[in-house]
Amino acid sequence: MPRDSARSEWISYLRVSTHEQAERDLSLPAQRHAVEEYAARHGVKIAREYVEAGCSGTSSKRKAFRKMLEDVLRPNSTVGTVVVHHTSRFTRDSTEARLVKQRLRKEGVRVLSVCQETTEDPIGNLIEGIFECIDQYESEVNGMRTSLAMMESIRQGYFPSSWTPYGFRRVKVEIRPGVARWTLEHQEEETKTVRVLFQLYVAGSGAKSVAIQLNERGLLYRRGRPWSTKRVLHVLDEPAVAGTYYWGRWSTKRKTRSHEAEWVPLPVAPIVTPAVHELAMKLRKQREPSQRPGRPVSPANLLAGIVRCGKCGASYQLETSGKRVRGDRYEYRYYNCSKFCRIGGAVCAGYRIPTHVLDQAVLAHLAGIICTPERAEALGRKAHAASADPDKLRRTWAVLLTGGGPISRSYVLHLVDHVEVRENEIRIVARTAAAPAEEVAKESAAL
Repeated sequence: MPRDSARSEWISYLRVSTHEQAERDLSLPAQRHAVEEYAARHGVKIAREYVEAGCSGTSSKRKAFRKMLEDVLRPNSTVGTVVVHHTSRFTRDSTEARLVKQRLRKEGVRVLSVCQETTEDPIGNLIEGIFECIDQYESEVNGMRTSLAMMESIRQGYFPSSWTPYGFRRVKVEIRPGVARWTLEHQEEETKTVRVLFQLYVAGSGAKSVAIQLNERGLLYRRGRPWSTKRVLHVLDEPAVAGTYYWGRWSTKRKTRSHEAEWVPLPVAPIVTPAVHELAMKLRKQREPSQRPGRPVSPANLLAGIVRCGKCGASYQLETSGKRVRGDRYEYRYYNCSKFCRIGGAVCAGYRIPTHVLDQAVLAHLAGIICTPERAEALGRKAHAASADPDKLRRTWAVLLTGGGPISRSYVLHLVDHVEVRENEIRIVARTAAAPAEEVAKESAAL
């Protein structure tokens, strides 16, 4: 691949998978030394480096990696070479490796590996692809081995995670010199709060009401943060408070709840009795909106997440309230500050606005801007032009099909399939003023 003279800089990308590796300060300096020595052999210096300390090569949330790509691909960038110690440092996902490197090649940027030099020809491209597949295979095998080791650790009664459920803390246990494991024990202050939380919820308070009462009593969440509806429900859903912690309930790769058969149980000291936890779960299920018979499907909330609170800056969300009159329930829908809805008035006083009032006001304002005679006239001209030259639409869609762009191929094909219907509709609109009503109705029915 010919080199772009404007892209002459060399940069490096260094990565270790865990924070422990970064703290030992061995792998990163070794990678840096090897990369700088490699660059020196080619008579250049590394202009700058991007360091990922403690992030998996399969993760899509690598900040340094994304920052590097952003800098390399920006207009007028002078970077022409990215150097890594090993292809596995770049990424452990073979698909991502192919896509990213292909994109870089189109911009005249190459990715070089110190340990795996390849030629810039079809054979070199093939060998590089094999290296990338091996990197992904090793990552998957290592993940499988780690999972098996963690499952065995759980069976021996040890806690495998760094994150602890609310109400618990990790306690280090040295099983032999130089080898430590962790167990779960009660965190005294949090344990008291969990018991109060369950008492309030079982007594009839909803999750939001429980959050407000805990905040008012000064029983705050970890690191002094206020309770919210989400945090209350998270504690209620945690089976560890009733005596069993389950590892593997969620799949981090699939980002979905795992099948119950895949969960690995770890008995722990309960904070509340299983009967109390079961009652709380039963009450929660009964209070879910989806469990209320005859409940209509909620209409779309046009402005939720768009409107901002003028007092605290948080987004507005849907808030509902209702009352019963002679057995019938009447529900009212409002927009209100999300902080007020989740945490309560201690954080923001909020301001409740009926959804239909705000929706109508905003839509009326937009209609005044969009629905003007000038815009209607412009749309009419476009319709007439499209009617006069339908081939122009086909040419435009053909460009989208071959040139990529943000519109997906399946969507464009869907448009092409319906091009004749669209053309007929345009012709009908253009002729409505002149054609008799019976003829227009007959032509519309034929579509």
